[in-house]
Amino acid sequence: MLVAAQRGDADEALRRHSTVVRREGWRRLPAEYRGAYLVDVARAYLQVGDLRGAARALVDADSIAPAEVRCRPLARTVIADVARAQPVPAGVARLATVVGLTR
Repeated sequence: MLVAAQRGDADEALRRHSTVVRREGWRRLPAEYRGAYLVDVARAYLQVGDLRGAARALVDADSIAPAEVRCRPLARTVIADVARAQPVPAGVARLATVVGLTR
């Protein structure tokens, strides 16, 4: 998934993502790896223009590994990008406030 996203093929990355999270090994990964991965997934959703998918991935990442979402610079950038949407998805509005992007 990450290789496809790094190549700029967000569609392929998202197709692979749905397979990755269904595998048994997904739950055995450390929480911080899953959180970081989901932030990357949110970025791929943004690349294809799916704000709801990006928001869902960010909220899922925050529920799994809050520190990955709240402290990682890339995550803050993705939160800010999603938060610019109108209307802002509720979970992302909360995250933007928590990380200090909004008041």
